[in-house]
Order: sequence, then C-alpha cells, then structure tokens
Amino acid sequence: MKLKFWQRNVDEDGDMSEEDGQSEGEASEFEMPPGHHLGFGTRMRAKWEGYDDPVEYYLLQLEIDVYADWLRKMRMYMARPVEPELEDLDLDEEIGRWPPERIRLYDKLFDRGIMIPGGHEYALELAKPLALDETLSCLEIGAKLGGVARILADRLGVWVTAFEQDGELALLGMERSVQTGVQKKVPVQTFDPLQPELRKGYFNVVYSFGELFKIPEKTTFLESLTGTLREHGQILLTDYVLTRDLDDADLAKWSKLEDDELFPWTAQEYKSRLGALKCDIRIAKDESETHLKHVKTAWMTMLSDIQKSGLDPDVMDYLVPEMEMWMNRVKMLENGTLAFYRFYATIN
Repeated sequence: MKLKFWQRNVDEDGDMSEEDGQSEGEASEFEMPPGHHLGFGTRMRAKWEGYDDPVEYYLLQLEIDVYADWLRKMRMYMARPVEPELEDLDLDEEIGRWPPERIRLYDKLFDRGIMIPGGHEYALELAKPLALDETLSCLEIGAKLGGVARILADRLGVWVTAFEQDGELALLGMERSVQTGVQKKVPVQTFDPLQPELRKGYFNVVYSFGELFKIPEKTTFLESLTGTLREHGQILLTDYVLTRDLDDADLAKWSKLEDDELFPWTAQEYKSRLGALKCDIRIAKDESETHLKHVKTAWMTMLSDIQKSGLDPDVMDYLVPEMEMWMNRVKMLENGTLAFYRFYATIN
C-alpha cells in the first residue's frame, strides 16, 4: 500500500507558482474520482486549511481515510490472540515487525521518533552545513518514523519529503505526522530503492543518516539522488562503510542480526562515485568515535534506568535482539571492520 501525498508546486527559486493560486472557475489540475463531488462544506474547509485547489484537499482526505482504515486493520491484527491469515485483512507482508512495544523501546533508547544515536541535537548538528530554512525543500532517505524530518521542519521551517523503505515504519511515521498536523509539510512515504521515481531537479537538499548500507544498486541510486537536486543542491550522508573485505559468512551473520539484506560500500567507493557524479565533496570524515559514544551512552542510560525502575515486560521482549544488533555494530566499529562516515557535497 502506497500513499500519494501531493507536494507543493514550486518554481526554480523555491517559490509557489502563480498557477497554484487558481481562481474560481479555472480547471483543477487534479481529477475527481468517478462518482465523487465537491460539497460546499469541503470547499470551505479546503480554503480554511490553506488549499488553493479544493480538489487537491479532497483527494488528500481520501488518502488519509484509506491510511486510517489500514491502521485500524493493523491494530485489529496485533490485538488478536491467534495469528490470522494476513490475506484476510489485506495487509502488507511486513506488518507486525514494528509493534508498539518495539517502538516504545526506541523512543526510550533515543529521542522520541528519532531512532538514530545522538537524537535531536545530533540531527540538528549534522544539518548545520545545509543552512536550512523555510525556502528549501528536502528529501530524506531512510526516515524511519520521520522524527528527524519533523524536528528539522519544526526548528528550521524546512519542507521535508521523508522516504522509508520499510512500509510499516513509513505508515506509522505518517501517523505521527498526521497527529502533529504536519502531514503536508512532512509526509512520510514508502519507496522502492530500485525504482525511486524521483523528480528531476526538484529538491534543494538530499540527506540520509546511517541507512544507505541497506540500499541495493547504490551506483544507480546515487545517480537518482543527485539527479533530483536543483542547481547548487546539497547532499549529506552518514553511513556505515567497510574498512576491509567481508567474506560471505561474515556478511550473512551481520545481515541476520540486522534482520535485513545489506549492501555496504567502502568510504573510497562513496568518494569515487560522488566525484563521478560531479559532486564537490566538502566533507568526508570518519565519525566512528562520535557514533560509538552516542550508541554506548544511549544503552548505558537505558540499562541504568531498567535497574532503577524496571521496564514494561512487553518492551523487554524486544530488548535482547535490539541490543545484540547494536552491540554487533559496536564490535565491528571497534575492531576496525566498519567505520561510520559523514559525507557532505554540493552539485557543481
């Protein structure tokens, strides 16, 4: 299931196009579904919500209704004592990987909704070179629940389209955007890394925090990312990179703990590919020490809290596998198998 949230139409300077502000009687650029019609109340609500085109508002509400119905079915599924056939509820295959207890564990481990070591402050620190403001539009890859995107939108006013490969996380992230009233400014959507369908020359900034090692066909994917940037666009990436070759057995062991297929690069592969795409690389820095500190601090704080006040038993069920995954990352960083790098580049 994929939601289609419409983005602002902007000209090359990032301003709203004059054609967006259609006057009454002009044809809408959006099509009403057969058998649907716009009532007076819907038109008035669209105006109140700031939509120039009431048809766009109506279609967005339809998408949100479908999404809400999907969430209702998912909650029904999670509440059932006996696991039903997924086909009976027409749910995606991955439903159930991120139940509320697992989400609560991450909310406690890192800042709420962020799901990356370092939390809110580190995300804002990483974004400093981008000089983000309300005139810029961003694309985030690997957004998880969209927490970073919402922080940047709230603190800096930027518009962010948040892409997440895990369909269940994307839907839960969109729920949080709806709950906080930023579904138009920070839509969280699923995407196919093999066919990302990115508009040419649309975004001012593309960023991803520690998630590209799970993206296949990165050569083609990076080409799509740079292609979606406008002139003088910026790209900011952090990622786990290999410092030595892994044999198939070691890679399989790592993938099992991550519960995902992995496609890690070396730092040199990133530099070479970004250079070939005519990017001016301003920063290529090993951030392993900082990353290790963030991970260890988060886990030490959580374990200390558990010793003092305990933890919900349902949440505890997810503690061990998550700890094993993160401690394996720590081990690989400390023994020199991996490094955690930050890349910042601009389009020439």
